[in-house]
Amino acid sequence: MASLSSPGVGSGLDVHTMVTQLVAAERAPTENRLDRFESTTQAQISAFGKISSALSGLQDALAKFEDDGASPGRKVSVPEDAGFTATAGANAALGRYDVTVESLATTHKLQSAPLATDTQLGHGTLTITVGDGDPIDISIAEGDGSLASIRDAINDKASGLGVSATLVRGDEGDVLVLASTTTGSEGRLQVTASGGDGGLSALATSGGTMTVADPGNDAVVVVDGITRTSSSNRIDDLIDGVTLDLTKAAPGESSSLELKSDPSTLKATMLGFISAYNTALSQLRTQSAAGTADTPGAALSGDSAPRGITQSLRGFVSQGYAELAELGLETKVDGSLSLDGETFDKLIAEDPQAVQRLLGDEGSLRKPLADTLKSLLGDDGMITGRTDALEARMDRLETDRLALDRRMEKVEANYLRQFTALDTMVAQMSSVSSFLTQQLAMLPNYSQSS
Repeated sequence: MASLSSPGVGSGLDVHTMVTQLVAAERAPTENRLDRFESTTQAQISAFGKISSALSGLQDALAKFEDDGASPGRKVSVPEDAGFTATAGANAALGRYDVTVESLATTHKLQSAPLATDTQLGHGTLTITVGDGDPIDISIAEGDGSLASIRDAINDKASGLGVSATLVRGDEGDVLVLASTTTGSEGRLQVTASGGDGGLSALATSGGTMTVADPGNDAVVVVDGITRTSSSNRIDDLIDGVTLDLTKAAPGESSSLELKSDPSTLKATMLGFISAYNTALSQLRTQSAAGTADTPGAALSGDSAPRGITQSLRGFVSQGYAELAELGLETKVDGSLSLDGETFDKLIAEDPQAVQRLLGDEGSLRKPLADTLKSLLGDDGMITGRTDALEARMDRLETDRLALDRRMEKVEANYLRQFTALDTMVAQMSSVSSFLTQQLAMLPNYSQSS
């Protein structure tokens, strides 16, 4: 008898359901184990990610003490309508200055004689030089000698090179205006013409018809009787650590510029550092919390890494506790920090460089903490290494799942072969039974004669 192509047809058994249930039962222990392992690994990766983020925040907060960040700022006082504004870095000397803005730096501007709109001035080459810069050659083709065409050619060739051209249309005709984009004498324009029919020589600054609309003078400012000339209205090297932005000329009228100490910026930096430190400790506690009878432990419960990092951070505080306490820092039972603002303000007023000595570029506490954070967060750091190992574990889990799928395919095929054989055997036995029953039923009076 030929084998059955549809398992269960001969025996009446639901072979597919039975095989599916048997395979699922055999698959479940391994799959559940892999699921638990994957869930745990993902939770640990997430936990290290949160710790890394918190420590990066602490690293960023520490970086704000670099350069002038560990010194009190400067509060700048300038009267309204003084003709200038000012900003100052932390290294600017405290004091008062009398400032007079005699003149502002302006941009050199030239304008041509007026021409009718369609008039052809000429063709050839215009050469424009801005200050001591390289000459800019603009070719004007024959038939393109109107002021509008010349304007377009200048802007196409000289865009971004320190000069711009525009037209002003007056009662007497169109006027070509050339303006330097650099203030002061350093941006003064020179125009020459060459070649062609000679008509462009009308635009030359020497011998042409161009007139000066703005001479492009330098700014002149006087500080405590000391005169300074500048091509720019922004001067950042007149007073050490101070940048002046000149806004209005007021010859002969002086205004006061006063620089006072402003510890508020340093205090804000210190509060930001304390907040970042406390956030890091909180994340370390949260991600390594032990479980209870009713709640499971955190993802890194029992892991030595969070404990080691916490000890390193608290060791940093212990190392400089005396100096930090003088600044007004206080520790709580859980190791977090707080700041007594009054103590901090008083010490900074008496010793402005106190924070600089601790957390500045060469501060005694800066390097140990910076080195610790680098060893944790760097490309070869501990957290990076642990995270890479966990991600490699996830890759292996995927390999294990593929292996489980292949094994279950073989198990399913084996069960199908066994049940198909059983189905075939049952079908054969049923056929023999039916045959015997038919044959016995054909015997006359079999039961009576026996």
